[in-house]
Amino acid sequence: MLIRYSDWKKPTDAAYAFRLRPMEAPQVPAPGSSRDIRDIAQEVLEEGDAARFEQRIHRWVGPEDMTEDGERPYAGQQLLFEEGAWRDTLGAGELEAVLRGTVRVMRGADGQTDYVLRDHHMLDVVLYHYRTTGELPRALFHADRHSDWCKDSFLEARTPQQAATWWKLLEGLKRPGDGTPVLAEEDIVFTTGKAAPTARMTGRDVGFSTLVPWFVDTARLHWSQVLTRPGATGADWLSLDLDCFQPSPQLRVCGGLLRDPRFHGMMAAARVRVFVLSPQFTNGGDKIDPWTIQGSRSSSLRLLNLLRRLPRGVRIPRVPDADVARQHP
Repeated sequence: MLIRYSDWKKPTDAAYAFRLRPMEAPQVPAPGSSRDIRDIAQEVLEEGDAARFEQRIHRWVGPEDMTEDGERPYAGQQLLFEEGAWRDTLGAGELEAVLRGTVRVMRGADGQTDYVLRDHHMLDVVLYHYRTTGELPRALFHADRHSDWCKDSFLEARTPQQAATWWKLLEGLKRPGDGTPVLAEEDIVFTTGKAAPTARMTGRDVGFSTLVPWFVDTARLHWSQVLTRPGATGADWLSLDLDCFQPSPQLRVCGGLLRDPRFHGMMAAARVRVFVLSPQFTNGGDKIDPWTIQGSRSSSLRLLNLLRRLPRGVRIPRVPDADVARQHP
């Protein structure tokens, strides 16, 4: 049987296509309230698509750290989105809640919204933000130490983990009305930098942290090159993975982005800012064995608070010799 090219559909136009309903009455939840993202998906996706979404796209179940009592407090899916009052500085207890799988949501008086995640579940963030505001992203700026992008062949071969394939899967999330992707691949601007492994870094370097779409020039992924691209600084959504900036060798490679006035302007103007702890990667390495929280919790917390205050002109050291946590108490 001859198959015409016009009949061929990408996975994100077939098995991984999920249609959004028109959102006529978005509602911002009150501070302190929490919602399960599975319930949100039922409300924002067309009939039948929410069930397929849960069947087709898996969520990571968290770090496998074990306490002396044999409990695994972090080994659970990131399902709850909890609203909190806007605060420039989060505390250790709030970070612990995120590590246990609760997304922290904070909204500023101007409508800017910050999401703090343990796992990079960007589709869940889009669904939640759409339900509560009716807004969808137009463009996304993403800084990460590894891209988490996948090919069509990967989607066709297995059920993907959302945290590892979100960049590609956003193309499958379809806008109401015209059915166009919420974000096409070219609507995501990716920057990365990878420090050479050191003896103090945990994890095993598997050597391919910058897998990106075919049209992205892998030789021009440094932040200083990316910011010169037309439209790169106009993204209304930002995604920052903390493993891009820690441990300190990573900050030496990528810290210049945090000092650049263009990036400060992006941080101030963005409608949505997503901060991802990626606790299994925060001390280097592309594959962690065992799959546990790496690096310092206090370092992650101080870096998170520093990043969120950037528009206020927080000073970033140029070549730190110690962990950024100790430089910014």
